[in-house]
Amino acid sequence: MATFVVLGKWTDRSFEAMKDPKACEEIKKIVKDMGADIKAWYMLMGQYDEVCILEAPDAEIVARIVIALTMKYGGKSETLRAFSEEEAKKICPSQG
Repeated sequence: MATFVVLGKWTDRSFEAMKDPKACEEIKKIVKDMGADIKAWYMLMGQYDEVCILEAPDAEIVARIVIALTMKYGGKSETLRAFSEEEAKKICPSQG
């Protein structure tokens, strides 16, 4: 599974959706049903309002998730592929 960092900015539509007490569980279900796992979620202070760490088989699945959630709940996002230390060692040339 690959790791992805999704940075989110809330919009008026996002705030409206937050009024639904079931929204959080529904989001988790959508992500799971589309083949990914939420590893962590944090509300942020600063340029972004939230960060979600996802594990998914590939970027295509994450793109589908982001599109589906944006269509339903609004918001704006930036998605980054994150590489673990182990993955980075395989990618980066040897220092020796």
